[in-house]
Amino acid sequence: MRLLIVDDDVPTVETVWDSIAWRDIGIAEVEIAHSVAQAKAIIECAPVDIIISDIEMPQGSGLDLLAWIRGRGEATEFILLTCHERFDYAAHAIKLDAAEYLVKPFDAEIMQLSIKRVIARIAETQRMREKSEYGEWHSKNLRQEQLYFWLSLYSGIVGSWRDSIQCEIAARKLPIDTNQAFRLILTKITDFDRTLEDLGNDLFFFQIESIHSRLICSAEENECVVRRVGETGLWFMTTVPDAPEETLISRCEQVIAACAESARVKATCCVGSACAIEELPEKHNQLHRMLQRSAAFYGQAFSESGALGASCGEPVILDLERLAQWLVARDKMPLLTYIKDVLNIRTDNRTLNERSLFFMKQEILQAVYGYLSECGIQATLLFQDENAMRLSDLATQSAVDMIRWVNCLLERAYDYEEEVRKASGLIERINAYVHEHYSEQLDRNEIAGVFHLAPEYLAKLYKKKTGIYLKDYIRAYRVEQAKRLLRDQNVRVSDVAGAVGFENFSYFSTIFRKYVGMTPNEFRRGE
Repeated sequence: MRLLIVDDDVPTVETVWDSIAWRDIGIAEVEIAHSVAQAKAIIECAPVDIIISDIEMPQGSGLDLLAWIRGRGEATEFILLTCHERFDYAAHAIKLDAAEYLVKPFDAEIMQLSIKRVIARIAETQRMREKSEYGEWHSKNLRQEQLYFWLSLYSGIVGSWRDSIQCEIAARKLPIDTNQAFRLILTKITDFDRTLEDLGNDLFFFQIESIHSRLICSAEENECVVRRVGETGLWFMTTVPDAPEETLISRCEQVIAACAESARVKATCCVGSACAIEELPEKHNQLHRMLQRSAAFYGQAFSESGALGASCGEPVILDLERLAQWLVARDKMPLLTYIKDVLNIRTDNRTLNERSLFFMKQEILQAVYGYLSECGIQATLLFQDENAMRLSDLATQSAVDMIRWVNCLLERAYDYEEEVRKASGLIERINAYVHEHYSEQLDRNEIAGVFHLAPEYLAKLYKKKTGIYLKDYIRAYRVEQAKRLLRDQNVRVSDVAGAVGFENFSYFSTIFRKYVGMTPNEFRRGE
């Protein structure tokens, strides 16, 4: 495919050129133009498949170029760039059928993902043109019809009777054999707020679905991965014909790694046991409950049979519902008394041993971690100091050690949860941390780690209490510090970016202009 980059800003063009592995994503030729006139000349010589264009240029805008292309009747795909999130720009771009609308400074990963999505759209359009009228309709709708079917099945719309399922498959003319066994792979995605904010819903869901389809189903185009977004989180359901459990777990491990590396999210995958197609809705409910309760498998790939095997070696020791009630009520004494009573009974029955203490510890952790998760607190970070880790290591040695550890766990959890409730003081501490570390590589995840909070909870809390996003506060503070340095004639303009935490001067200049209305050099001259 042939691609054209159009931008009057040379550093931006160079950044786009250097950031993308063109041949790896199917782009054979890349042309460059610094004005709309140059772009038109290139297009008139030979058509291009994709155009990446800035909107605001001095001699004709990217929207003008897009309108000119559409006036020629060409279906060239457009990715538009702009420094401003203006509704009129976005509306005009949508009207002229632009594929993507990205706000500068662009992220290289988002840009590459957007180009991949456009390439997939072009490839699908080309395939459609090669088919007959009926074949075109069927090809266009088949993949979407399969996705609708799987989503309807798991939503309970189709019903869980084989006859009704077969009728639905026949009506949609789907190539699904109801006589074979299937496996459901249920994936829970967590820590996704930052990526979702950066990419937007469509690109983010496309990325996660593509990872599952490619690595689990060996299919570039998704035909069997559907999603659900609800109060319990973000879930992806992948339905595949029965295959060896070890093979599917291995593929799920690849999915988890790809989600962490490419999408910067945490994935937990559960491979269900083989079942008939009409049993899949109930299988989904079972796996959903299992993933909700299996904190021990967080961030891992595991099988339904493996999880059941792990839980059947020792009966449940504690009443988790009662633990949850006491935790929510912040009532420590009844909770400690209950655990002491359980320990005493097992001591009297001579059933208290390291194994039973281990299972008791896991159940307590599950209850406390679940409570803290509801409060938006990252439990693992809260208990990483030397004393907490020492008490944790000793907890399975004796009843006394167990009580000491539980007491420490509860005190730490309640104290910090109370501190989080007093959000105004927490916001002041976060701002103070930004003021102290703004010159370093600072992001939401690092700050969340410092204050033992889940990144998505920190972002929501900060926005709710201040009215602005944390990343915008960091940028604004860095710009203010940059203005202070630029007023000092002894400091070189080129050194200011690094001094306030920006690795790239071009990116710093773009952000500075967005907040101040002029470039750093213009600001220096004005001073």
